[in-house]
Amino acid sequence: MTPPHSTNQTAARTGPGRWDRPTVAQAHDHFRHPDHSSQRQYARDQGVPRSTLGSWLRDDPGAGSGLEPEALAFFRSPAGQRFLRRLVLALFVVFLFGAASGLRRLSLFLRQTGLDHFVASSTGALHDLAQTIQTDLAAFAAEERPRLAEGMSHRHIALVPDENFHGDQVCLVAIEPVSNFIVVEEYADRRDADTWTAAIEQGVEGLPVTVLLLTSDEAKGLIACAHNGLAAHHLPELFHGQRNLCQPLMRPLERQKESAQKELQQAEQQAQACRVEAQQARARPAGPGRPKDHAQHIARSEAQVATIAQKVQECEQRQEQALDAVRGLADDYHPFDAQTGAAVKEAEMRKRLEQRLQTLVQVAQDADLSGKAPESLARGKRWIEALVVAMAWFWEMARICVEEADLPEAAEQAVEEWLLPGLYWQQAAGRARTAEDRRQKGELAERFVKEAWSAGGALRRLEEEKQEEVKRMAREVVGLFARSSSCVEGRNGRLSLFHHGQTRLSAGRLKALTVIHNYQTQRADGTTAAERFFGKKPRDLFAWLLERLPDLPHPAARRPKKPTPGHATPGEAWPT
Repeated sequence: MTPPHSTNQTAARTGPGRWDRPTVAQAHDHFRHPDHSSQRQYARDQGVPRSTLGSWLRDDPGAGSGLEPEALAFFRSPAGQRFLRRLVLALFVVFLFGAASGLRRLSLFLRQTGLDHFVASSTGALHDLAQTIQTDLAAFAAEERPRLAEGMSHRHIALVPDENFHGDQVCLVAIEPVSNFIVVEEYADRRDADTWTAAIEQGVEGLPVTVLLLTSDEAKGLIACAHNGLAAHHLPELFHGQRNLCQPLMRPLERQKESAQKELQQAEQQAQACRVEAQQARARPAGPGRPKDHAQHIARSEAQVATIAQKVQECEQRQEQALDAVRGLADDYHPFDAQTGAAVKEAEMRKRLEQRLQTLVQVAQDADLSGKAPESLARGKRWIEALVVAMAWFWEMARICVEEADLPEAAEQAVEEWLLPGLYWQQAAGRARTAEDRRQKGELAERFVKEAWSAGGALRRLEEEKQEEVKRMAREVVGLFARSSSCVEGRNGRLSLFHHGQTRLSAGRLKALTVIHNYQTQRADGTTAAERFFGKKPRDLFAWLLERLPDLPHPAARRPKKPTPGHATPGEAWPT
């Protein structure tokens, strides 16, 4: 008996054929013209076996696709093959890595457009191509990041960290809020201070940056990471603080209003019943005995309606006061006044925020709220104190940065009074609540920046190199006041869509999504997050991927379907 041969399980798969798509397309294009040479001569000139060339020319890619002959001829040509490569790569970059789509949707696109006759549309073939593109995306970031960091001026930055949960996996995300550049986006086993510290240190490794501020919720791990791990300041961001104030207050106030509205509805129905009863009594003859005093009953019911209506109005007013106070905390918490542009230091900020909190305390007392409301207000007081401390830290950092710039006294004054508030409202105007607020803050920013760089002003008299240094320093200072975690909350929501639509995200897939966000996604002004963070324009990611894209997978040969037993094929008689 012949012994069985052992199979090498680690042997590499058979590589693709030596003839790529451009060579085949060039052959089709050559023999499309009437003055072409013979097949034998073309095969000899191109070094292609005669039988292989004949197989190419007899093959009819696209047959049965439903495409018009002109479209078929185009996709067989070299230009068509180049366009097909660009189209397939765009499908992967835009839909698979840029949106929460999957390989089945890409396969469906290829089949419905008829392109599955030119490119393999099976899930296995598309998966292999996706893995290649995913690897190339990580390679692009590995090449581009040190290239952009070279020659970059040292910067002091703020980071906004938060964690997201994809099933049992903990995803750590940290973003630089001004540029929206993702510094950390990875899976971790834990989310304690040491894990966060290691992740952030690895995220900024090789970059000339120093993290001075972490803005996040009041998670103990992030606070310890800021103070102990990074020696940075921690700013409790606004969203979670406002939410913690709202939940114990707004729900009881809403219940009080709903109860009062229900009472009002019942009182109005009772008053209407009294009026109907009086009208019916007037329409029929008077009976024996003393008649009912309908006017008194109507007056009493209408007075009750007025009393309860006043109660409803008071409930609505208290609810509106509480909502305005909570919103006012965000409106007030800016280092510069929204109307005048003047600097708001810690003492003035404490006064403004405490007035808002006192309004909430008064509302809680008027509504006689108990339970969690007093505890929430006590936590709100501690939260406000932390906000004030962060404001004092910001102004101290601003003073140090301006002094280190070594400017003349008049130039320092121009930076503090005009340039810093102008640049701050430039970046904050777009996040205002209403269109009118955005317009007003935008005009304020434009006026202040224009005044800072007015002709003949102190900043204009500086040397050009010094002017650029002042601009960079001022942008860095206003970037340190990161009061919101909206950037990382939005990113977490987007990652949740990917996780929900594709069951799970591997570490490699997560890395690819990060690269797309940093180097491919653009804002309305056409800039990417990497360009805003490094101050340099990165290479075109799509063009880089297109150069490295391997030959597209060929569709499998379409075999004729076998006749079903008991059925006749065309041209045959039915079995008897």
